[in-house]
Amino acid sequence: MNKKKKQKTANLIMVLIIVVIVAAGIAAAGFILGWFGNSGDAARLSDVRGIVNLTRSGVTYAVSEETELRAGDEIVCEAGGSAAIRIGEGSALAIGQKAALSVEKEKEKEFTANITAGELFATADKEAVMLKFADEEITVQDAVVSLSVQSGGAATLNVYAGSAGGASAGETVLWSAGGKDQSALEIESLNAFAVRQLRGFNEIRETCFTNADLDALEAERAAAKAQAAQSVMAEDEEKDLSHKCTITIVCDTILDNKDKLDPAKAEFVPDDGILLETTEVPFADGETVFDVLQRVCAACGLQLEYSWTPLYDAYYIEGINHLYEFDCGSESGWMFKVNGWFPNYGCSSYTLEEGDDIVWCYTCVGLGVDVGGVGVGGNRSGEQTGK
Repeated sequence: MNKKKKQKTANLIMVLIIVVIVAAGIAAAGFILGWFGNSGDAARLSDVRGIVNLTRSGVTYAVSEETELRAGDEIVCEAGGSAAIRIGEGSALAIGQKAALSVEKEKEKEFTANITAGELFATADKEAVMLKFADEEITVQDAVVSLSVQSGGAATLNVYAGSAGGASAGETVLWSAGGKDQSALEIESLNAFAVRQLRGFNEIRETCFTNADLDALEAERAAAKAQAAQSVMAEDEEKDLSHKCTITIVCDTILDNKDKLDPAKAEFVPDDGILLETTEVPFADGETVFDVLQRVCAACGLQLEYSWTPLYDAYYIEGINHLYEFDCGSESGWMFKVNGWFPNYGCSSYTLEEGDDIVWCYTCVGLGVDVGGVGVGGNRSGEQTGK
């Protein structure tokens, strides 16, 4: 009888120990993940896209939802990743891909971040935001700025509204081994991330570059890309490029299916989904859709990967601009159409004729249904499908 009581007591103690261990584990995980002890006045990480890693108390994990920040937190946006830090009312940081920073002070009224790599935008209204990098400190208040920190300690501060770092709206400051240099900010220096952020900020307050300015910049860049394609292709002296066709490359369907997109590929999808605006290009007798695609991508600096498929006696287009089959769901991949028709054979088997209009489009749903194709029986990635 005593033996049974002892056994029950031992079992009960074992259960209690397990419960304590589990509770301690949950408490530890909850502390790291921010489940407990929310102060209510701390800055918050939000609008997470792609892979954004947060390191807290030596533990690194991928953030997938809004998270209250703490002093000592380290944030790294992987390729294709981005996020925002909300700091009270009217103040925020937008963090671009490959950016890395640590939070030194997390409170709304005294937020301080140390930026070690990458690019971010900062806007501050009433609450001042302190940005540290290398041996410099910049206070942002009633201003819109961007900060880019490169390897080797070089950094660039652009001021779009208000003033910061000794510069006013429309000025840029460069810190390098040679010292500090201040000059006028040229719109041509803006990258795609900067253009996207400025469009958002222009909805809130006036910056030195209006949306009309940004529209003109993007139109100029698209025209330059198209001109590059035309000029490079026209320089092929070995062929009589006396015929003309047009080609367009788009992946706009991904914009409506970002929940399916491989987070690492987000950086390769333009905001408007257009990789190449409709461009008129020359071609020679006997050339195919594949020939034109290959030369245009080379001319415009678009990555292109393909392979030969003996079964279909055609080239298979695996990826354009690092976007591949299945990158945005199990039915995704590249398709082409000529004059609005999706051929049921490979792109290297379609011989072009004068005036043909080629469109390469990325499908996400129904093996082509979302781009006007016929689905499973249609053509995807430059060859017959039906998998």
